Amino acid sequence: MLQFAVSVIFSFTVGVIMCLVLWLNTRFTFKEFFMIICFVMFSNILWNITSGQFADITLLALMVVWTLLRVLFSRKGVLEKTLTFAMSTIIILNYYIYITFIGLRSEGSTLSTIIYMSVYLFLISAIFFILWIQKISFFNSAWVKDFFHHEDQKVRHNRTIIFMSLIVLTFIIVLGIYLSLGIIEETERAVFYLGLEFFFSFTYIIVSFVMLKILVEYSILSDVTEQEKQHQSELEAFIKMIRAQRHDFNLHVHAINGLIDAKKYDECREYVAKMVAETEYVNEVLPIYDTSISAMMYAYRSDAESKGIHMYFDITNNLKGLAPEAYELNRIIGNLLQNAIDEVSSSKDREYGIHVKIYSEGKSSVIDISNKFFGDMSELPHFFDYNYSGKNKHEGLGLTTVQRIAESYKGVAYVETDEDIIHFIVRLPKKTYK
Repeated sequence: MLQFAVSVIFSFTVGVIMCLVLWLNTRFTFKEFFMIICFVMFSNILWNITSGQFADITLLALMVVWTLLRVLFSRKGVLEKTLTFAMSTIIILNYYIYITFIGLRSEGSTLSTIIYMSVYLFLISAIFFILWIQKISFFNSAWVKDFFHHEDQKVRHNRTIIFMSLIVLTFIIVLGIYLSLGIIEETERAVFYLGLEFFFSFTYIIVSFVMLKILVEYSILSDVTEQEKQHQSELEAFIKMIRAQRHDFNLHVHAINGLIDAKKYDECREYVAKMVAETEYVNEVLPIYDTSISAMMYAYRSDAESKGIHMYFDITNNLKGLAPEAYELNRIIGNLLQNAIDEVSSSKDREYGIHVKIYSEGKSSVIDISNKFFGDMSELPHFFDYNYSGKNKHEGLGLTTVQRIAESYKGVAYVETDEDIIHFIVRLPKKTYK
C-alpha cells in the first residue's frame, strides 16, 4: 500500500512539473492539460507494473512520446516544445536526485520517504498555483516568434545556436550529476554529497533559465529598439518635408503675386497646379493618426516614385484605436509596401502602380495593398508560409511577419486576386479595454 502511495505521489509530482514548465513557457491549453493527466495515469500504471524498476528510462520514453504528440497536434512552435521537453526532463532529473537523497536520509523508511516526497509535491504545487492565479509566466505568449523569427537569417541562426547550447549544457550537467548518484551512494558521506548535488543542480537550473529569459527578452527588446530607431528616422524625414513646405510657402506667395502682377495668368495657373500636386503628395498620408506611420508610408512612396512607380492612397480610416501598436502597424504596412515595390520593380509594366486603401468595415480596420502580379498564380496559397519567397535573394519572412502580427491580435491576413491584380488584405480589430 505504501509503495502504491509512493508511485501516486511520484506521478503527480511529475505531472505538476510538466504543468509548471508549460505555464512558464506558453500558458497551456485545456487540450495540453488533458494530455498531462493521461501522461500521469500511464506513468503511474507503468510504475506499478515494473515495481519502480527502470522508472527513469520509462519516464524519459513517455516524455518523448508526449513531446512528439504535441508537435503532431500543432507543428507551430517546435522550438518551444523542444524547450518544454528539455526543461521538464532537467527538473525531473533534479527530482530523481532529491528522491535518492531522501531515500538515504530516511534510511529505507517508506513512510519517511512518502513524507519527504509529499513536501516536495506540496511546494511545487503551491508555486504552480500561485503563478497560475497571478497569471505570471516566464516568457510572453509570442516569445518564440518574436525571438526566433528575425528577418535576418544570420541573426536567427545565431540565436538558435546560443539558445540550444544553453539548454544542452544545462541538460548535460544535470544528467552527469544524476549518473554519478550510484558512485556517491557508496561513499561514507553519501547523504551530505547527495544533498550538495541536489542543491547545486537546483541552483544551476534556476540560473540557466534566468539566463535564457535574459537572452530572449534582451534580443526582443533590441529588435523593438531597432524598429523604433528606423521609425524615428522616417518621422524626422517626414517632419522636415512639412517644414520645408511651410518655409517655401512665402516664396510661393511672392512668385504667384509676381505672375499676377505681370498678368501671366496661364503660367500662374500652372504654377499653382504644381503647388497643389506637391501638397497633396504629403497630405494623402496625413489622415493616419500616428505620424510615424505617415512618415513610413511617405518614405516608401518616395522610394517607389524614384523607381518610376506611382503609389495611390485612399485613406478613410486613420487606424486609431487598433489592437496592434504603431510600430507593429508599421511592420505590417511596411512589409506589404516593400513586397509590392519589389514585385512591380521586376517588370516594365508599371501603369497600374501600387494602390493603398485603408478603410473601415464593420468592427475591423482593413488595409488593402494591391499591384499587378507577374508571377505564378499557383504560388498564391503559399505566400504566407514560413520562409517561402517567390523572389530571388529574399528570405520570405515579410508576409509571415504580417500574418503573425495580425493573428496575434485575432486579425487575419490573406490574398485576393482580380484577374492580374493581386490584393494583400489585412483585417485588424479594435483595441479592447478591460
